[in-house]
Amino acid sequence: MSLDALDCNERLCLRVSLSCLARHLAKFTCIYVRDCQIIITDLRRRLVDHYNDTTSNVPLSVLDQSLDKRITDIYETPKIHRIEITKDGKRVKKEQVLTYKELFYTDDRKPNRRVYVQGEPGSGKSTFAAKLVHNWCDGNRPSTAAPNDHSSFDDLLIIQNFQFMFFIALRESRGSTDVTHMIKKQLIDTLYSDEKREAMYKLVLKIIDTELCLVVRDGLDEWMAPDGSNLLEPSMAGFPNDKCTVLTTSRPWKLADERIKNSQIDILVEIEGINDPYTFCERVLRCILDESKNPKLTALEIRCFMSYRKLTSLSYSPMLYTLFICTWTDTLEEEDPWNGFSLCALYTTLLESLCKKANDITGFFNDLNPPQVKCFSSSKYLRPIIQKVDVISKAAFHLLFSPEKEKSIVFKDHELSNYLTQSEQEFALKAGLLSKRKTKKAFNSSISFVHKSIQEFLAAYHIASNAHLIDYVISGYLRHHAYRDALLELSQVFIFLCGLNVSAANKLSVIMNEHCIKRMGGLYESRTFQDITLAGYREAIANAQTGILLRLSHFEIDEINVMEMYNIWRENKSNVMHLGIIVNHETYRDIHCSPTQCEPISQVEFDLSSCHKLIYLELKGSGIQIQGKI
Repeated sequence: MSLDALDCNERLCLRVSLSCLARHLAKFTCIYVRDCQIIITDLRRRLVDHYNDTTSNVPLSVLDQSLDKRITDIYETPKIHRIEITKDGKRVKKEQVLTYKELFYTDDRKPNRRVYVQGEPGSGKSTFAAKLVHNWCDGNRPSTAAPNDHSSFDDLLIIQNFQFMFFIALRESRGSTDVTHMIKKQLIDTLYSDEKREAMYKLVLKIIDTELCLVVRDGLDEWMAPDGSNLLEPSMAGFPNDKCTVLTTSRPWKLADERIKNSQIDILVEIEGINDPYTFCERVLRCILDESKNPKLTALEIRCFMSYRKLTSLSYSPMLYTLFICTWTDTLEEEDPWNGFSLCALYTTLLESLCKKANDITGFFNDLNPPQVKCFSSSKYLRPIIQKVDVISKAAFHLLFSPEKEKSIVFKDHELSNYLTQSEQEFALKAGLLSKRKTKKAFNSSISFVHKSIQEFLAAYHIASNAHLIDYVISGYLRHHAYRDALLELSQVFIFLCGLNVSAANKLSVIMNEHCIKRMGGLYESRTFQDITLAGYREAIANAQTGILLRLSHFEIDEINVMEMYNIWRENKSNVMHLGIIVNHETYRDIHCSPTQCEPISQVEFDLSSCHKLIYLELKGSGIQIQGKI
């Protein structure tokens, strides 16, 4: 029946019915929209609470995940640079990135939908991602957000423009291929009871399709595709490019894979550590020191010690620096760290921290299976993978002392394959001992140890177990390279070796001293070699080594080193060729034993009657008394 056939009453009734239906539909729609908004608001609140309980707390130590602190207590602004991918594929470090706007937008307008943040192990990638999440949460809390006390990345409105943020720890979803499934498993299944999960998952899919979202994929290098899959990274299927921004953190070796196309990267940045190590040190100390100690003074003491022991480069890596600070404070409880701090113990802890990332199975050395070096005896993650550590250490040694100097620190895949199998390379990359970076040339990558000092520690460990290499390899290395360069290149290996195997270090010091005598160019070289020998002596003492017989022919003794140099001199009376002593009686009480403890040095007697090779003698200062004839 057509509308024209209806009489007036019927038409009026129909209009009234349609009007009522429209009102009911409008009311129902309002209720539905209101209910949806309530559910969406509740989801956002739950996400904020979840992130506040998880990502807003970060562990101080990789070895002890239970020792965690609020990110706001220890966070320090990272040093981030944009990496330009040129037309020929080369990656060039450019300007420093200081704001979220620079990270998420190009030319202030064009959004960067695919953001990649790369960095070496311990550089602060995950902490930066966690702080990003924390900043988003601050804008979605009912109360007023806490003020941001960091000068960089303080443009929080850029982050709060995202209606939703989904943080995914990729290591927790190994074998899963879709980010939507990861969101369900890591977030929805955690936030909701079983009967609500399916409905909430559908709602999240709708939100992803309609709202401006940020997905943070943390740790691409820790994710594994399922067997038989050729995926290099999880699928973002279902995420519209115009609505969703994806920030991915990874180590450089993962992004060096040719399957990641340059066109798939809107912006690539690299975290190189922290901007202000001194402030970071204070923050960490405030979290671990008791109230009786002054964090500012302790931070200053640590900075002086690191400068004194030439360890300043460690302070720019949050992981290395935190390990150092914690090791320092542990030593502080037992003895004066200026005298008892062991570099070998520090690097053993670092080695464990890295290897745990690739294999977290525990195992202990014991009387039936003793370690080759004493500092490994208390470790709990090295015993199960000690064979891998051995072969990686062998590679570290042979590459470091390669006849081709340009290949000693940075090398190629085929050069590394001379020492490591493919599975051993993968272990070293996953652990973070090795770093791989993409180069301009196809099918080739630049590889290096994550930090030169780690390569030197592993090389020293290999020498400690294979002392014959001192004669067969290192002696030739010293002969064929400029003395000063070779001495400096060898110095840190020698210091580590003194703590690992002083017998081998004694042997190496004889060869180094011989080259020092033959090729020395002046006072600078002799003092440099003495400083290296003194540092080695201190490391041997810190590791309770006995039979310390380090060879030295040229001595420059002053108030600061008089006691330690005297101990070295006692074992070198028949070798001494040059002896200079400069001390003043009135400065004895000012001698730096440690910033917190100074005691006057007792009288020291240098008996020169056995110094048959002595050529040069210099005595200066009011603190010297001469007995006998000269």
